[in-house]
Amino acid sequence: MRLVVDANVLFSFFKRGSLTRKLITSPDLLLFAPAFSLRELDKHKEEVIARAKISPGEYESSKEVLRGFVEFSPLEEYEEKLTLAKEISPDPKDIRYFALALWLGIPLWTNEKRLKGQDKILVFSTSDFLKMKLL
Repeated sequence: MRLVVDANVLFSFFKRGSLTRKLITSPDLLLFAPAFSLRELDKHKEEVIARAKISPGEYESSKEVLRGFVEFSPLEEYEEKLTLAKEISPDPKDIRYFALALWLGIPLWTNEKRLKGQDKILVFSTSDFLKMKLL
């Protein structure tokens, strides 16, 4: 299954043994995210380190592992979909995720319930994957 994954899901990757980490590294998923998501990770690096209970070195090595499982797309690839994404995204912070999902024609993986409040992009949560028994 091909999915666009949002930053909040990516944050959960850093906790060793987490369900999210297992899903992200699953061969059944092909994942994409806007390139700015990497900057978001770094912006919240200290919080990620504290919540995942890892060292700064582990954060950096995990981020490199993450890059092997998620294709990070530059804005130039999907910017033609930004106008439509602005119209349908329930949250302005998520416009780029919607634009990338529209450009690729695939669903979005997020745990933000309000993003399901539109009918243009199929949205899955981590709990949806549990129900689908992907693991």
